[in-house]
Amino acid sequence: MIVQQINLYQERFKEKKLWISAVQVAAALLLVIAAAAIWSFLLYHEFEQAEQRNRLVKAERDQLTAEFTTANAELAKLLEDNRLDLKIENTARQISARKRVLDFVDANRFGSGQGFSDFLVALSNLHVDDIWLNQIRLTENFVQIKGSALNATEVPGYFDSFSAEPIFQGNRFDLFQLSRAKDSDWKVDFEIATSGDFNE
Repeated sequence: MIVQQINLYQERFKEKKLWISAVQVAAALLLVIAAAAIWSFLLYHEFEQAEQRNRLVKAERDQLTAEFTTANAELAKLLEDNRLDLKIENTARQISARKRVLDFVDANRFGSGQGFSDFLVALSNLHVDDIWLNQIRLTENFVQIKGSALNATEVPGYFDSFSAEPIFQGNRFDLFQLSRAKDSDWKVDFEIATSGDFNE
């Protein structure tokens, strides 16, 4: 009979403890995978938000570009439109015409004479195109003439021609008016009169 003694206290027979078990390794690996998945999701979400902001910025830029183009087109159209310049020029001509007539009145270049028929003959001699008389009132000491003209610039020349007629020399015309009615703005109306009242 063979008997062998075994020392159970040898190092190789002692129970060895593992610091990390397979379960712990698997759990740690799962945690790493979950963290990576969450991080990827967050990055993808931020990327989507950045893409959305980028689309909004592009849309706003395109809208501003379109508005700028429209504003430039309207400005170019306004610069090409010369109707305002024509109105200013026409108004300046009318003001100049009124000033000339007032200068004529102040200079006593109008006058009157004796006899109503002589007045009418003198008025008939003062023919100017595009000017016509609507009303004439004559008394011994009062003369009133109302008329119209297609162009206000012709009125001063018409009144200036009064000095060529002897019958108008001597009296002073104290009233001069130019007006343009809204319902007939194609013509200008004028009125001149000597001082005093018309008594029929």
